[in-house]
Amino acid sequence: MLLPLLLLSGGVRAYALAPGGDLGQLSRRAWQTETGLPQNTVHSIAQTTDGYIWVATEEGLARFDGAGFRVFDKQNTPQLRNNDVRALLATRGGELWACTGAGLARFREGAWSVYTTEQGLANDDVLSAFESRDGSVWFATSSGLSRFREGAFSNFTSREGPAGDSVQTVFEDRDGGLWVGTTEGLSRFDGGRFESFGAGEGVAAGGVSALAQDSSGRLWMGTPEGLVSYEGGRFRVYTTKDGLPNDRIISLCADREGSLWVGTAAGLTRFREGAFSNFSSADDALARAVVLSVFEDAEGSLWVGTESGGLHQLGDKKFKTYTTREGLSNDVVKAIYEDRDGNVWIGTYGGGLDLLRDGRITTYTTKEGLASNIVLALYGDAEGSLWVGTPDGLCRFRNGKFDTYTSADGLPNDFVRSIYSDSKGDLWVGTRGGLARMRDGEFETYTTREGLPNNFVGTIYEDASGRLWVGTLGGLSEYESGRFTNYTTKDGLSDNVVISLYGDTEGRLWVGTNGGGLDLLEGGRFHVFTTRDGLPNDTLYRILGDEGGRLWMSCNKGVFSLTVSELEEFASGRSHSLNPTVYGTADGMQTRECSGGGHPSAWRDRQGRMWFSTIKGVAMIDPRGVARNELPPPVAIEQALFDGEPAASEALGTKAVLPPGTSRFDFQYAGLSFVAPEKVRYRYKLEGFDKDWVDGGDRRAAYYTNLSAGDYRFLVIAGNNDGVWSSTPASFAFTLRPHFYRTYWFYTLCALGLALLAWQLYALRLRQVRARFAAVLQERNRIARELHDNLAQEILGVSVQLEIVTRLLSSSPDAARSHLDRARSLVRSSMAEARRYVWDLRSQSLDDRDLPAALAEMTRRLTAESGVHTQFEVGGTLRPLPKQVENNLLRIGQEAVNNAVRHARAEHVSVRLVFDATSVRLNVKDDGRGFDPEAQANGASGHFGLVGMRERAREMGGEMRVGSSPGEGCEVEVNVPVGS
Repeated sequence: MLLPLLLLSGGVRAYALAPGGDLGQLSRRAWQTETGLPQNTVHSIAQTTDGYIWVATEEGLARFDGAGFRVFDKQNTPQLRNNDVRALLATRGGELWACTGAGLARFREGAWSVYTTEQGLANDDVLSAFESRDGSVWFATSSGLSRFREGAFSNFTSREGPAGDSVQTVFEDRDGGLWVGTTEGLSRFDGGRFESFGAGEGVAAGGVSALAQDSSGRLWMGTPEGLVSYEGGRFRVYTTKDGLPNDRIISLCADREGSLWVGTAAGLTRFREGAFSNFSSADDALARAVVLSVFEDAEGSLWVGTESGGLHQLGDKKFKTYTTREGLSNDVVKAIYEDRDGNVWIGTYGGGLDLLRDGRITTYTTKEGLASNIVLALYGDAEGSLWVGTPDGLCRFRNGKFDTYTSADGLPNDFVRSIYSDSKGDLWVGTRGGLARMRDGEFETYTTREGLPNNFVGTIYEDASGRLWVGTLGGLSEYESGRFTNYTTKDGLSDNVVISLYGDTEGRLWVGTNGGGLDLLEGGRFHVFTTRDGLPNDTLYRILGDEGGRLWMSCNKGVFSLTVSELEEFASGRSHSLNPTVYGTADGMQTRECSGGGHPSAWRDRQGRMWFSTIKGVAMIDPRGVARNELPPPVAIEQALFDGEPAASEALGTKAVLPPGTSRFDFQYAGLSFVAPEKVRYRYKLEGFDKDWVDGGDRRAAYYTNLSAGDYRFLVIAGNNDGVWSSTPASFAFTLRPHFYRTYWFYTLCALGLALLAWQLYALRLRQVRARFAAVLQERNRIARELHDNLAQEILGVSVQLEIVTRLLSSSPDAARSHLDRARSLVRSSMAEARRYVWDLRSQSLDDRDLPAALAEMTRRLTAESGVHTQFEVGGTLRPLPKQVENNLLRIGQEAVNNAVRHARAEHVSVRLVFDATSVRLNVKDDGRGFDPEAQANGASGHFGLVGMRERAREMGGEMRVGSSPGEGCEVEVNVPVGS
């Protein structure tokens, strides 16, 4: 943020010291080695465009952010070759030049560089620097004048025209003339030649050590023998005879209000309108210090560097204070009131009653007739009497005399807390024992019996309609037409202890409570404002309104103000927070703690000034004369720490990349407003984490932990003492790299792995389903084959026997009976076989005999009634075969013999079983009518015998050959490999 450019453009209103007034009333701050300065001799002060204040000392350079100093010296900054820094220059481009006795050091974009005679500087002994409007930087050295332009030096000595080689100061006036002050005199450079002035032309002897130009165009010179002005071609010298504290002038500064500040060997002085103003107090440090440097910052504060006295900051006090130093009888003030003559009466706690008139204070105590030196309430009536409330009764001050009224005169209690004179001329007195109205010298008492919510009466107020409002310890009471109407927390009041009341021009009542905040009573409804909404305190001693539409309130945390419109916006829900302006010691108050317990504890006088009682006197402010600081504070991120390790300074301007596992993120920042640094407030946000701005209060650091990997940007803005916020946030971007197991490529691999796993599981499931289906199909086929190969034949045999029984039953019953018995036997055998088929058991024929015997029995049985001649042979060495092989060979042989008997109409069938060393071969041959094997291969003709035999052969891992043709018989041969 380019602060000087903002000021020059006129677009932003900045502070400036008020041109008039006593210098002793300026607010003061000071820093020395005990508070962070590296050394107490301050040669020069500058402010860079980023907002930092830089201070040159004899032990290094210090950068100030409002809270502390960061020191640069030759130990931590090798480019700074000498710790004795003589002068500083902050350029419009954001650079800082530090002038030392060992050359120059330049700070630019976070990095330092060094320039000496090796780079072309006239001499390494550099005393001051100045930037001209063309961007050239001029350096005053002990061997001439050096100009740095476009990265190179050019030098000017007495040979080129300056009045002497030992140059002390350089300055460019508003017309573009360059003025050079040397130990020999003064020179002016117009770009082509030098014009010199010496003692003969009016310049004081001893040379020129400082130069400045005021708002009227006068050129001012500091010399060892006085202050010199140059205007209209004429020189004039000012000395101690004209009011200077000392003739040796060391530093000059012309502020934006037209005042010239002059630093001398014996104090600081201000020159304005032809007169000098000095610090009057003899014990004031700035009244006797050797003032080496004076500088006005962007907000208008004046900074003063002294020899051995440290750094000082001067600012305007918004408040004027009256304490015992100004004549008050006691610093603890309870009540303030302005009478109709403009006199201000001040009730103190133990010091009596003070009268402030024409700047002088007169005190009245018990010696003058006051009932007590503790004054808790003040008010005046229409007759001009002043009424004073004390713990020992009510006093009337009239014609210089006090009269006292107590409970003996009709008061409900002697302890008087508040007094009020209404529009009818009645005097209302609030006590610890109730409310009293005094009319025509008589008291009428009102207590809880008459309707008051509580007998402890704190504050009284009459609104524009004539209604009387009374604040008590038990709630708010409205008195109208002889009747009290009470409001408590049950009706929406935030707290029953009401200690201040104020009615605005709109007829609304503002209520200050003890712990409940601020209440607005409007239309019979209460709106509440508390510290949760932005108020500095929930106990409000007094509420006042000014002509500008602001409410002023006092509390233990100071005096603060809010616009009524802002409160209305909040009450209507159109805004969600309050932004009060809070005043305290930085604004000239002796203490921020205001006092309560008295009425009225604050007063607005006829001039619009606000008077507030505090525990350290009276603080007065004129709202019309308060200059608002409209300059948004620049904000800087000073350091970023990750897991406690600071990020490199160059990383603050770039995007940092953080390793995986970084868990703690700390950001330290500063809002660079120096009018009241303690009032600077912050808001921050971490983009990528925070959804909205976080209110950081006055905390100068933000902390985050356990962030997820990703891209982030930390933003911070600052608000100054008057609530003006930065328009451009400071930012720091960083990327937190994820662990490898949280990277996209890892997620992609995992996704691919999961997809592959899912595919494998799917394929496995598919294989299982297919295997189950194949098993079911295989079982189905097995059962179908068994039924086809055996059971069908068994049933066929039963059918044949039953047909024979039918033919023989009438002619030969005995023979029929024999065949019927055979049919029954076949049925039993078929049932047993069926059970075996379902459970995949061996054929019953193989249970009690071997394969050759089973084949022989099967052949005999199938051909017994057919007349077919069979031949059965076994070759090779008989050996046991696997059960599956034996069963399948039996079924294949059965199917082949059955086909020969039923379909081929064969006359001869031969069955041959041969055991070889590595295989077993079954051959079934008939002389039937034959068939076309291709036509029967897939069961297309509706017969699946060959299909079943081939499937059985494949199950055994064997091969089946079928040789046949129509009229040529058929030969079926199966060859199955078996282990030896």
